Amino acid sequence: MNIFIMRHGEAEVMADSDKARRLTAYGIKQAFSQGEWLKQHLSTLLINSLDRILVSPYVRAQETFHQVNQAFDLELENKFEIWEGITPYGHAHSVIDYLEVLKDEGVKSVLIVSHLPLVGEIVAELYGKRNPISFYPATIAQLLWDGNKSEILMHQASPVIYLK
Repeated sequence: MNIFIMRHGEAEVMADSDKARRLTAYGIKQAFSQGEWLKQHLSTLLINSLDRILVSPYVRAQETFHQVNQAFDLELENKFEIWEGITPYGHAHSVIDYLEVLKDEGVKSVLIVSHLPLVGEIVAELYGKRNPISFYPATIAQLLWDGNKSEILMHQASPVIYLK
């Protein structure tokens, strides 16, 4: 299974609650840019699309998914689910358990849009070692997972984007 783990784009610092924090203008551009990159990257892997997308219920993660979906020309609209298990304080073991279910269902590729510290904990759990990736906003890591062990194939940090 190809697993793409993405941290949400840059978010505002203050909001009524952590869950309500929105992406900044820069974060919106980061997420869209990473969506374009991911679409191109999938084509180089001969993967037509993502089979499933798991998105945190927090606003900034949902906005990140929305921008990625825009970059995919809305083709991901019917493939995503909002899952409480991938909030910032979710548990990597629960995520792995759910990935096992998806793998058993025949899912070949999944995108997880989540938060620190969970994104790093998921990588560490799948990789079996300490997470070597710095998850800056909108970073995407790709892991190839066989159900037991995984290897990190690559990671893509968000490019520097200049706002006009």
